[in-house]
Amino acid sequence: MWEKLKQRYYDMALAGKVMLVFLIFLVIFCVVSQAFLQLCLRVYDEKLYEKSLQELDYFTQEVNRALDEIESLSADIAMDDDVQKQLAALESGKESEASYALGLLNLRRLITSKINTNHNVRSAAFYDGNMADITMGVRAESLPGQVREEFRDPLLKARGGCVMRDPDGDWPLFTAGRNILEKENARLTYFGTLILSCDVEGLIRKNVGSLEAEHASLYVYNERRMIYQDEETEGFPLPRYREGKGYEVIQAGRQRYFMCYLYSRKTGWMYANVFPYTEIYGQTQSARMMLMAVIVLLALVFAFGMKRFTQTITRPLHELTRSMKVVETGDFEGARQYLTLEKRGDETGLLQREFDTMLGRINELIRENYEKQLLLKDTSYRMLRAQINPHFIYNTLNTINWMVKWKKNEEVSRLIVEFGNLLRSSFAADPFASVAEEVKSVEGYMAIQTYRYKSRADFVVEKSGDLEQYQTPRMILQPLVENAIYYGIEESLEKCTVRVAVREREDFICYEVSDTGPGMDEETLQAARNGTIKSKGNGIGLANIRERLRLLFEDSVFEIDSAPGSGTRVRIRIPKREVEQDVEAPDR
Repeated sequence: MWEKLKQRYYDMALAGKVMLVFLIFLVIFCVVSQAFLQLCLRVYDEKLYEKSLQELDYFTQEVNRALDEIESLSADIAMDDDVQKQLAALESGKESEASYALGLLNLRRLITSKINTNHNVRSAAFYDGNMADITMGVRAESLPGQVREEFRDPLLKARGGCVMRDPDGDWPLFTAGRNILEKENARLTYFGTLILSCDVEGLIRKNVGSLEAEHASLYVYNERRMIYQDEETEGFPLPRYREGKGYEVIQAGRQRYFMCYLYSRKTGWMYANVFPYTEIYGQTQSARMMLMAVIVLLALVFAFGMKRFTQTITRPLHELTRSMKVVETGDFEGARQYLTLEKRGDETGLLQREFDTMLGRINELIRENYEKQLLLKDTSYRMLRAQINPHFIYNTLNTINWMVKWKKNEEVSRLIVEFGNLLRSSFAADPFASVAEEVKSVEGYMAIQTYRYKSRADFVVEKSGDLEQYQTPRMILQPLVENAIYYGIEESLEKCTVRVAVREREDFICYEVSDTGPGMDEETLQAARNGTIKSKGNGIGLANIRERLRLLFEDSVFEIDSAPGSGTRVRIRIPKREVEQDVEAPDR
C-alpha cells in the first residue's frame, strides 16, 4: 500500500506535489502544536517534581547528617580515652561504694561534656547492668525498661556498633545505642551501654526551612507510625510506604495539591512534601512563553521543510547537470554516482534513467576494450615470464658437466642450488616477491654467471634497508643483469664489473644496475630509451620491464644513462608496497 502511494506521488506533476506537501505540512504543524502543548504541561510537572525532589533530597540529607553526627558522637564517647579509663576504674572499684559513686560522677561529667557539643542530643543514659544507671542532658529522662530490653539483643549482635531506634508510643525520642567495650589491648570487655536520645521532631522542624515552597506540609513516617507531621495541616492520602521516589497531583477538598515523596534508605523513613498546586500557577506563564517560542520555531522549521521540498524537485536536475560535467572529464563511472535513479514517473526521473543507460553502455564498451587490452598484455606478460634464455640454460648445464668432470663437487652443488632457485623464481605463480627475494634471485643468477666469466667480469651486489618488508615484481633485476652481460661483458675487451645496488629510501625502493663496458652511442641510447632497440637474446627486454612497471605503478621511474667508453647505468624507482598489502596485478 505504501509503495503504491509513494509511486503515485512520484508520478504526479510538480505543481500537484507542491500543493500536496504543503497540505501535509500544515496538518502536521497543527498536530505537533497540540501535542507539544500537552508535552509542555507534562514537562512542567516533571521540572516541578525535579525541583521539589532536589529540595526534599537536600532536606533528607540534612536530617541524615544530623543523625550521623549522633552516631559519630556515640562512637566518640565509647572510644574516648578518658571515658575508657574511667570505666576501667569503675570496673576495678566495685568493692568501695564511695569510690564507685565518685567514678560515676566523673563519668557523668565526661559524657555530659561530650553530648553538650551536639545540640541535637536531648539526653543520654548509661547503665552497666550492675549498680550504674545514670541519665544526663538538658532534659534527662530515664529510659523505660521495655526500651532497654528491646536494645539488648541488637546491641549484642552489633558487637560495639551503633543501633538506632525510631520513636514510637513507648519512647517518643529517636535513640542511638552502643555497647562500650574495652579497647585496651583489644580485650573487648563489656563496660556498659550508652544510649543517646534525640528529639527528631525538633530536628526535622529546624530543617524545614530548607524547603522553599510556601505553605508546604511535611510528613515523615515509617512502616509503623507517623514520625513527624506539620501541626496545622489536614490529612492527605499519603503515598504507600515503599522504596522509591515520585510525585502525584492529588485532590483534597476543592483544592489540588502537588505531592513529592522520597524514601530514605539510611533511616527507612518516607518523606512527603505537599503544597498547593495553584500557588505556583504563575510559573506557568513562563511555560506559555516558552510554548509560543516553540511554535515560532516550528513555523521556521516548516519553512525550512518547504525549502527542502522544493530542493527535492530541483535536485534531480542538479544531479543531472553535475553528472554531465563529470562526463566532460571522461569519468563515466564517476558521473553515474551523481544519479540517484529514483523510481519517478515524471520528466526528471525519465531523463535521469535514460542518461544513466547511455553512460552504462558507453562505460561497458570502454571496459570491454580495456579487458581485451589487459588480456593481451597479460598473455604477453605470461609468455615473457616463461622465457628463459635457452642459451643460458645450455651454458649452465655445460658448465655443470665440466665441473663434475673436474670433480668440483661443492661448487657443482652450489651451482645446481642457485640454478634451481632461479628456475623456481622464474616459474613462481605469484608475480610479486619481496625485495629481498628478488635480490637473492639475482645473486644466484650472478653466482652462476661468475663461473662462466671468472676472468672477464666481477659481479657486485650492494643493498641497504629493510628489504624483507616491501614487495616488487619478479624478474626485474635479472633481465637488467643479463643485458649488462650482453652489452657490457660480451662487447668489452677488458675485465668488466657489473654492479647491482638496491636501496630503501623514504618513500621508494631504488634499483640500479651498471656495468663498466663500452657503453652506447647516442643513437643506440635513444633506441633503448624508446624501447625500439632489438634484444640480442631471447630474454625479457628493457621495453617489457618499463611497460610492466608502468602498469603496476603509476609513479614509477625508469632511466637509462650511457656514453661511449663509460659503461651503462639503468635506474628504477618504485613506490614502497608492504608485502601483506594487496597490489593490483594482471589476473592469473
